[in-house]
Amino acid sequence: MKDVASGMQASGATRNPAYFFSQLRSKGRMPTTPMPQMRGSLLTVAVTALAVLAGCRCSPAEPSPVTLRIVNGGNDPIYVDTTTGKLGLTIQRDVGGTLYPFDDLACECRSCDRVCDPSCTCPAVGPDLIRRVAPGESAERVWDGVVRVAGLTSCGDGTCLSGVNAPLNEPFTLELCFSTQKPQGLDFSDGGMAEGQLPKSSLTCVTKRFEPGEGVVEIGPARGSACTSHSQCLAAGELCLGGSCTSGCPPNAFPGWSVYVASPDDMDFLTPVTRPRGSGWTGTGTLSAFLYAGEKLELHFSHGDAGVAGTASIQVTLPPMTGAPLQAGSKVTLLVVDDGQSRPGRAFSLRDATTGALLLAADMGYGEPLLDSADLSPVIIAPSSELVGCRQDGCGKLLFTRNTFSAEGKTLELEPGETGELSLSGGLYRFVNVSSGTYASTRCDYPALRPWVLWRQAPP
Repeated sequence: MKDVASGMQASGATRNPAYFFSQLRSKGRMPTTPMPQMRGSLLTVAVTALAVLAGCRCSPAEPSPVTLRIVNGGNDPIYVDTTTGKLGLTIQRDVGGTLYPFDDLACECRSCDRVCDPSCTCPAVGPDLIRRVAPGESAERVWDGVVRVAGLTSCGDGTCLSGVNAPLNEPFTLELCFSTQKPQGLDFSDGGMAEGQLPKSSLTCVTKRFEPGEGVVEIGPARGSACTSHSQCLAAGELCLGGSCTSGCPPNAFPGWSVYVASPDDMDFLTPVTRPRGSGWTGTGTLSAFLYAGEKLELHFSHGDAGVAGTASIQVTLPPMTGAPLQAGSKVTLLVVDDGQSRPGRAFSLRDATTGALLLAADMGYGEPLLDSADLSPVIIAPSSELVGCRQDGCGKLLFTRNTFSAEGKTLELEPGETGELSLSGGLYRFVNVSSGTYASTRCDYPALRPWVLWRQAPP
């Protein structure tokens, strides 16, 4: 009898006992005219049918709207994609144990009863929008209570959406996807809105089960327990950041800077040298010219040793407001190192050829450092172990640490994006910790990202 009841439920006639018995007859499971000896059995069938119907999930005659509400009970703002009013929320329906999302904000002209109407047109899609939800604030929208599933039609691309009123007692799943990282370069208005897109790699998603009959469902970022050390966080993937255990990344102001060292353009200026890691080239001559153009530095070199002219040039991309006070015409020694990977990591240093003073150095920071202590003397660079934050990017979760810059008994400990100075015997040096961290797990071919740049700001 279970399949008959299921068929009745799908037909929308589940509350009509006469229809139930007619279905039994049509399927050959009940004689058209009951015999006297079967009347007791019929009573049992009727009681069973009513019990089945009492627990059924029936579509109501009218849809029941549900308020979907984001509640930010955490200590930090969150950012959600609110293009077309979505608010980062997706409703999912359980079909055979698998959750299937559906577009509950679909234009009515995509419905199967309107899609062939040429007078029905969907409004133009507006710009991508991001909504900021501050701590203690909430944001909400309404689902009309209609489940929209794929249908077929004879016009357009042959597809349409068929609406079914959601049963009031059917469990659905609401998913909220948000970012705790403020999108870079965006200013949010008084209403907490800004045009832009959230990087998918920065999103964290949480879910909550609900039934439409509840009328309201609230969802928000999970708030971890208070902590002072990582050992107090017991759940998988949790770290103690910002005073609470979290598997996500609390907001931080670390810039998304990087360093890029291009492969040098060499014409008999550079000579290969053996390196403990990767390949290296060095050359000594004149810094014939240099040019800063925004964040790019272009260096040109030349020499005429033994009557044989040689030239080389190299381009470097540095963080904003970064630049060494170089002097054209000075005698210098250039060292370039390449790690030899398919995704190349490079580093370079520039020294005064007469005094040996370090003038400028930078490392793209993919994995292990390419310049050793001899290349950077008297400076020593090393990461610290204390985590100061994290960020999701295209490679995975980057766990930020500080970088230490030491020389002549003096030490700077800089967070990602910080700049500091040390007064040394060789002059005043400036250090930029462009970024520094290791990946908890990574989809890329390097386990850490530690770019930096340093230069001599002034001679002694």
